[in-house]
This record gives sequence, structure tokens and C-alpha cells, in this order.
Amino acid sequence: MNPWQFETTVTDTRTDARGAWVALETTLFYAEGGGQPPDAGTLAGAPVLDIQRVDDVVWHLVEQELERGALVTGIVNDAVRRDHSIQHTAQHVLTALLEDEYGIQTLSFGIGSEESSLEIETDVFDWNQIESLERDVQRIVFENRPVSTYELSSEEVEHTRLRKATDRTGTIRIVAIDGLDYNACGGTHVEATGQLGIVHVTSMKKVRGNVRLTYVAGLRALTAVHSFRTALRTIHQTLSTTNETVAARVIEERNLRLERDKEVKALEARVAKAKVAAFLQEDNYVITHIGKTEAETLTTTIVERIAATGRIAVGANHTGQKLWLMHDGTHDIAIGKFLKRTLDDLGIGRGGGSHKQAQARFESVIDLERATAEIVKRLQEGMVSC
Repeated sequence: MNPWQFETTVTDTRTDARGAWVALETTLFYAEGGGQPPDAGTLAGAPVLDIQRVDDVVWHLVEQELERGALVTGIVNDAVRRDHSIQHTAQHVLTALLEDEYGIQTLSFGIGSEESSLEIETDVFDWNQIESLERDVQRIVFENRPVSTYELSSEEVEHTRLRKATDRTGTIRIVAIDGLDYNACGGTHVEATGQLGIVHVTSMKKVRGNVRLTYVAGLRALTAVHSFRTALRTIHQTLSTTNETVAARVIEERNLRLERDKEVKALEARVAKAKVAAFLQEDNYVITHIGKTEAETLTTTIVERIAATGRIAVGANHTGQKLWLMHDGTHDIAIGKFLKRTLDDLGIGRGGGSHKQAQARFESVIDLERATAEIVKRLQEGMVSC
């Protein structure tokens, strides 16, 4: 028989905005708690969508209502349970080593759909320390230390050994990793540290004056390694690098790009100056510039320079399907309100802005051209009463 399958009776039901919930006489499903997500699986052949414990009653959110007294079969998704158990046990190992080896307390923990995280009580941690921590974790994994779970009365618990003090009374569930950790915990765990496989820290970020470490373990870690390798292989093939030269080559490419960006900006400035000079030969109240192939930065530069001369500038960029309106503040026209009113009348585009400048984005070049023509027409005809 499948060890993750069980038969039980529906003892209570309720509904809320999320759907139908059922309580069972017995259940193998783990309810969300302590940073660990709920189990996944099926009940009466339908997916269990959520599991929550309320006042010591475990409630199961199901797709369709079940009647009280109904005999149902539940099946826990063993792959999800195993994954959550690996991530949770990895947290115990990380927390214990951080406290014992670095004197750093763990403040919070959570298992995400792809990665898990710890917030630790320090404002200083670096990647050399992370690599050292990972080596310590891997040593614990290789030693395959037993992980035990058992229940004791609060009087039997060795409170002085607890990793974190508990104010629970009655029966307390203890999770112990041989020679490393002794803690009160209601989550699910593996039977030995060797089942963690690999524990890999993927990122580090400062939050609220502390540090958040993101990590993966087990198959999640293997998936991450495969992803990193694929990305690295792509870089090798693109830039003709090796593991030893890839960092230097990426930095070199970045520096070259920055130099090219400077050259492009200098060229754009010269092009903008020339185009604006040509526009100013026209005795027009409204000057329109259409950029069909140029970068958005060049279009905005031209629009800004035209507006600085006291004209009303209209700029359209086909590449980004964007439009800009601008003047230097000497006109009474509230550009942002005018643009929004025109777009509302046309029923296309999204945009707005301030008294002096505004911009809009369109779903197609056709819409952009239509809006540009209408805006120029209204400006030239003085239709700006908004």
C-alpha cells in the first residue's frame, strides 16, 4: 500500500471566499506553519488546494464540497513532501552552524516555490563566509548524521539544550540532528543529513539592517547547478571563453559597451543639434519630429532641444511606439491634461504628464501615427481648452 495514502472520514465542513474546507478524522497532510508551506495531494480524487490549522483543527481546502460523514481517500504528494522536508532540514543545519560557528542568530525562515530563505541577525556577511558555511554544511551532509523526531512532555524536554526557547506546554515535538541541533519544531524533516544532497546559497541581500540568505537544497540545488552551467556554457560559446577567463572577458565586454555608449551619446548629440537647427528654419508654432528607426534617447534629446527654443515639441518614436509632448513653461497649455484628453477622445494609448511635458505609449505604430497627427492638428488649431 502507498504509505502516503490513507482513508478517513469527513468530520466537519465550512465555506469561505476561497471555497470549501473540510476537517478529517485523521490526516497525513501537513498544514502550513513555521515557514513551511502545506503539503500537496488529493482528497477524494480532487486536488487539495491549501491546508491550514485553526485551533488544533486541520482544515483542507478542496475543489468541491464534501459531505460530513463521507469516507474519503487522501493521497499526499510524496515528491512535494520530500522537497519541503529537505529544505526545512537544510534550514536547521544552516541555523545551527551560523549560531555555533559565527555567533549569528536566525530571525526568520521561509520555503518558497523555487528557493528558501533565512534572515540572519547581522549586518555584515560576505561571500567568503558563505563559501565557508557551505563547506561546513557539506561536511554535515557527508557525515550522514541521523535526524530524529519524537514527542515529549514539556517536563521531559531538555530546555537548556533547545536551539530556541519555547513557551509551549503539554506535548512538544522535538527535532534533533545528532551532535548538532535540538529544537522544538512541528515541520517535516528527512531521516538523515545525507538526504540533503547539496545545500547551495544562491544570493545574499541586506534587509532591515540584517542579511537575507537565499538557498536551495536537494533536487532544487541540482536544478540550480544545471541552470548556472547552461548560462555559463552559453557565455563560453558566445565569447570564446573558459572558466578561467570568463570573468575577465565579461568585464572587458562591459567596458567596451560603456565606451560605445559614450560614443553613441556624443553622436546623438551632434545629430540632435543638426536636426534641431533644421527645424528652427521653419516658422512653426508646433514642431514635429518623427523618429522611425532611431533610439528613444535621440528622440527625447531632439524634443527637449526643440522645447528649449520656446516652441511646442511633438516627438514620435516608432521603435518604442512612444510619443512625447513638451514646452519650456512659457505657454499656457497644460500638456499632460491635453495629451490625456486627446488619447481619451481617440480611445488609444496610455499616457499623461505635467504642465510642461508628457508622454504616451501605444500598442502599434498605426495608433502612434494616428495620435501624433491628431495632437498636431489640435495644437495648430488651438484646440487646447482642456
